[in-house]
Amino acid sequence: MGQIALLDRNMINMIAAGEVIERPASVVKELMENSIDAGASSLCVTVEDGGRKLISVSDNGSGMDADDLEKAFEPHTTSKIKNTSDLAKIATLGFRGEALASIASVSQVRAISRIKDSPGGNLIEIDCGDKSTISPCSGDYGTTIQVRNLFYKLPARRKFLRTANTEFEHISET
Repeated sequence: MGQIALLDRNMINMIAAGEVIERPASVVKELMENSIDAGASSLCVTVEDGGRKLISVSDNGSGMDADDLEKAFEPHTTSKIKNTSDLAKIATLGFRGEALASIASVSQVRAISRIKDSPGGNLIEIDCGDKSTISPCSGDYGTTIQVRNLFYKLPARRKFLRTANTEFEHISET
């Protein structure tokens, strides 16, 4: 019997996430860029333990409806491009559709989003790529994404993180 086996999708995503998400500052950068691309005029960033325990980014941007909130955490999903000609006209910070999926594959994510003129928001929770069903919730217009326990299923990755103070310094440079 052979030794080579095909990796499952979650494992593939966890490994690939390392190319996008190197440390807590990468998470903050990607989430802030998403907020800016969503037209936010206000951002609130909260960090605990240098980003190991918690990174939370809240904005007052356009928000996402339930369908978009669910799709946003799938690999290679984006609202920025639809065809190859769009690549020449990119005017946003993000467009590849990798950041949210990468973040969600290496942490525990809780996202709440509400679009304008909607009576309520929607909530999704993801644990290292395993998504809950979307559920209605209350919330302000815009999006809040909480990232907890970054790299908690990847002890080798956690080992390479520096002290909380050093990681916070990297975040503050973002």
